[in-house]
Amino acid sequence: MKFFLAFLSLVGIASAAVETAPYEVINTGVEYEVRRYPQKKWVTTSMDAFTFEEVESPLFRTLFNYIDGGNEAGVVVPMTAPVTTLIIPGEGPNCKQTFRMSFFVPEEFQESPPVPTNQAVYIEDRPEIELYSRQFSGYASENDFITEGYSLYQLLEADAVADAQYAPWYMVGYNSPYDFVNRRNEVWFLRTVAENKN
Repeated sequence: MKFFLAFLSLVGIASAAVETAPYEVINTGVEYEVRRYPQKKWVTTSMDAFTFEEVESPLFRTLFNYIDGGNEAGVVVPMTAPVTTLIIPGEGPNCKQTFRMSFFVPEEFQESPPVPTNQAVYIEDRPEIELYSRQFSGYASENDFITEGYSLYQLLEADAVADAQYAPWYMVGYNSPYDFVNRRNEVWFLRTVAENKN
């Protein structure tokens, strides 16, 4: 039991004070927001697979090992929100996709993040980006994200939005599996402005 409680505390489950990546809402639509995220560092790893379910756990474990001291400094890095996963479609039908999962690096480590010891993990210097975000609740499966992504696509098409980039796109989660209520999930489509890069 003591280990279980320590684990919950470490990943931020036992406390609501989980640091969240900063952003600015620059516009709103019907059931979506337009946001600007400043340039920040994220810790990232990726795997290729046909479905997210195949790689979700190993991707998360790899990143969790990094924040749990699997870095050259041997320091524990606080868990943050959200966990973002960039989905890069394969180049043809029946091809694997690339799933690129990231944790936001806390502000106290932004200037000099601990260096990963696992070669599959790297520090991503994510530039300022603008994006369209749609929020939804509950325990989200890959199909839920796809459904909500299609809903966001329809909303943007109805608003005649011309600068939405539909691939690659992001699946975003804010909660531990042990948060049973008030769960927050999002789908993100980047805006095709000059500052946005993958």
